[in-house]
Amino acid sequence: MESKNQSSLNQAFQLLAKEESLLPIKVTAFYRKKVEEEVSVLGHHEGPLHRAVYPTQERMSVRAPGEVADFVDDRENMPDGLKDVAIRKYENRMLFFPTDVCAAHCQYCFRQDVLNEIHEEKEGPTPLDKNLDNLLGYLAEHPEVQEVILSGGDPMTLSHGKLEKVLSTLKETAKVRNVRIHTRTLIFSPKVFKPETVRLLSDMDVRLVAHSIHPYELCEEVEHYARELDKNGVRLYNQFPILRNVNDHPEVLTRHLVKLDEMGMRNLSMFIPDPINFSASFRIRLKRLFSILDELNWSTPSWVNSTRLVLDTHYGKVRREDLKSYDENANVATFEREGHTIPYHDLPIELDKPGDLQTMLWKDHPTHNS
Repeated sequence: MESKNQSSLNQAFQLLAKEESLLPIKVTAFYRKKVEEEVSVLGHHEGPLHRAVYPTQERMSVRAPGEVADFVDDRENMPDGLKDVAIRKYENRMLFFPTDVCAAHCQYCFRQDVLNEIHEEKEGPTPLDKNLDNLLGYLAEHPEVQEVILSGGDPMTLSHGKLEKVLSTLKETAKVRNVRIHTRTLIFSPKVFKPETVRLLSDMDVRLVAHSIHPYELCEEVEHYARELDKNGVRLYNQFPILRNVNDHPEVLTRHLVKLDEMGMRNLSMFIPDPINFSASFRIRLKRLFSILDELNWSTPSWVNSTRLVLDTHYGKVRREDLKSYDENANVATFEREGHTIPYHDLPIELDKPGDLQTMLWKDHPTHNS
């Protein structure tokens, strides 16, 4: 049940979202039920699932030096004729946005500024057919693109007919070798994976990448639909950011990675959060982040820890190994990729307050609030 303080905070955030181009609060009934259970057990609103979809006072008021609206510079990577429709950073693959609608809004979303801009510029929904025609024309001129990643927005919010049209256009008309769908609907609204949808994904040989951030998101119902997808030949993956007060502890990460493995979901990457506006409540200082990953690697077998730590940038993803220098005075880390220098304004040490393990794993500590 939402307290008066949280209700006031939510209302204040909705106003801030309009002023600062942040995504407004949006939560599915399925996920809200989990959040309500968490709040009931903890007796407060600081749990990991609540923080994922509802604002905290820290989220609204704490800022860090070097924050920007769009750290990865999405706009600069949108090809001519595909503005607000596609992003290309790599030679052989690109992103396509068949929709800008999400099932729910993640508080830590790194694409908030761009998604809000798309919403504001639209006078009405852009016909999907037009976007697909433009994409087909681009792919015809760039046969080196062999993989299209459907993102957005969330592609699984499309109607079955529209999703089928997108997939058949890519696989059968454009002859794209690989199609990936990145989605949070398996976590937010798993019932969208109806039998006909699962068959479509299987028939089109789609790779499905979920974005689960915490083991408590992987409940029995989510696992049921994941197993149905797997049973029908849909290859399942996951990737997620490491977020302060959500999963910033080796035990939480281990629990999450083991559960994903048990469900047949290969974790591809763990992300360093982007230094975007109003992100300080989720970010972790690099030194502590690296120590978390070191402990994870030392204490778990390779089938748990064989996942990458990456930071997305304007030039593509960089890894820990690409960190070339760290200026202690400026608090700036410098990464390099293919001759490009990427400065990263680290979270100041005084803001990096580690998450409480008993709060993050509240189901395992049922007497936490007693």
